[in-house]
Amino acid sequence: MPHAFAKPALLALVLAFAAAPAFADPLADNVAAIDPSIREIRVPGSWEKDGKKGLYRVVLSRSGDGTSHLFVQWLVLGADGTPSLERSIEIAEVAAQKLAVSDFTTDLENGLTVFVAIAHPSGDDPASYELIVEDDGSYRFGPASN
Repeated sequence: MPHAFAKPALLALVLAFAAAPAFADPLADNVAAIDPSIREIRVPGSWEKDGKKGLYRVVLSRSGDGTSHLFVQWLVLGADGTPSLERSIEIAEVAAQKLAVSDFTTDLENGLTVFVAIAHPSGDDPASYELIVEDDGSYRFGPASN
């Protein structure tokens, strides 16, 4: 009768594992927590200043009325290579002018430059803008010079 206990034991084992809490995946939890208004996140490259090294991150979000919000972030890399947020700035002119950003590209030749394309510019409004970001967080934003 050794098999008489096999089925109940197997059933008990299956139920025990089914009832056990699943271990959360912190990375998956962080990805799931990204705000749905975030349309794009890009990491165009690295920066180095005052003995610190890190990465630039550009974040584009869009509100319900279609207005875009553009952010530039500096991620600093710890000794183990783990990034943490050093600074974050919003490019206020994008939202203030109610621009709908359709795309952007970046260049790192002389610091961070972001070229911003606008969806459906009206009248004489520019179809593209240029953002030049300085190491100290200051920036210049205006119609592209091309």
